[in-house]
Amino acid sequence: MLLFNKNNDKPAVKKDTVILDYLRKMEKNLDDYRALYLKTGSLENQNLRAVQRQSLIETFETVIKKSGGELFALPNDDMVVFYNRSAREEILTCLVKLRFILHDDPLIRDNPDMEKSGFAKFYDLSNEVGRFRDVIRKVIENSDAEVKSAGRTVNTVMSSGVYGGGVRKLRRQLTPQMLGKLQRALSMADFSSLIRRQSVCAVIGRSAPQMLFDEVFVSIADLRDTLLPDVDLTANPWLFQYLTETLDKRVLASVSRHDDGSLINNFSMNLNVSTILSDEFLQFDEDINASMRSTIVLELQLADIFSDIKAFILAKTFAQYRGYKVCIDGVTVDKLKYIDREQLGADLIKIIWHPTFMDVINEDKHFTDYVNKAERAKMIICRVDDPQAVEVGNSLGINLYQGRYIQRLLSAQPRKTIFTIKK
Repeated sequence: MLLFNKNNDKPAVKKDTVILDYLRKMEKNLDDYRALYLKTGSLENQNLRAVQRQSLIETFETVIKKSGGELFALPNDDMVVFYNRSAREEILTCLVKLRFILHDDPLIRDNPDMEKSGFAKFYDLSNEVGRFRDVIRKVIENSDAEVKSAGRTVNTVMSSGVYGGGVRKLRRQLTPQMLGKLQRALSMADFSSLIRRQSVCAVIGRSAPQMLFDEVFVSIADLRDTLLPDVDLTANPWLFQYLTETLDKRVLASVSRHDDGSLINNFSMNLNVSTILSDEFLQFDEDINASMRSTIVLELQLADIFSDIKAFILAKTFAQYRGYKVCIDGVTVDKLKYIDREQLGADLIKIIWHPTFMDVINEDKHFTDYVNKAERAKMIICRVDDPQAVEVGNSLGINLYQGRYIQRLLSAQPRKTIFTIKK
């Protein structure tokens, strides 16, 4: 994992790479998974290596998301793909495409059979996990001599599992100097063009979705591609946190002026706790129609909440006193049993969907009791990309959903009546 030292901006490589943590977490499911080790660090064309690695990520992305696997980058620039054994044919197809992409590199050109050339190596984790773990440890142990440049990373570059999130492309690290330039650019940019919406809807069975409210957010990917296309904005958590606070304030100003499309009611915003306690939020609160506050949801990330619980309680109490609703966001199903929505005083809670949802539920005999206690009507399943999430959610009595699949259903029908969540 690439970290920044407190005393300077030079990166330092953390040796306990997340790939070993991932192996420990999936020990119970090793029989279902395989690993593909790709020696991308041995590609001879150094100038094209970054482009080729990005092509690799995009090539395996669909299969990884479908099978619940993950893609890791190692300190020596090699890469590892974890995939469900049922997806072997799709993985082999990806290798064919990868061979086409890399055909000019001597490593591939001289021996097109990727396994015989040593470029690709498959591991059956059910009986080869020890050998595979030794290979990874050896790479990590040798990383000090190999990883010297600031742009090198050991981070998960794609994490679609319960313990991760989203695609992270291999780019330069964000520095304080870049952040300053980005903030100056944001002050002059047409910010409304960066704002996106995604609806939270009620869905029961095969019925048409009924929209409750739109989440208003800034697409970090679009922001990066527009202003700093070769920079990973999320790599440094401290600088990214500072950036999100800036974005929060621009979103508040844009929404209060209706720059984003005349939003007046029935919407939510994902904010930092510190933003709710800022002067900018007070100005937003003053500008918004008082009668509309009860239709506005303020979404707060779980990590942000527990980083300063006293600040959260203060911000939540103030927001609810003014009439807003508060939603706990960023909750994975494995952490759900530790979160008491009612005790935290939140109005709603968002749970991140993942194909392993039912596996976690089946292992926890008390999960159904927890769902009952948490009041199903207060729970939203988000990042819903397929109908399975709705089927599983409905079987648990959960009827609120958000994600690309829900958006497709909503776009396929005429706009329906907007419902407002009431206390």
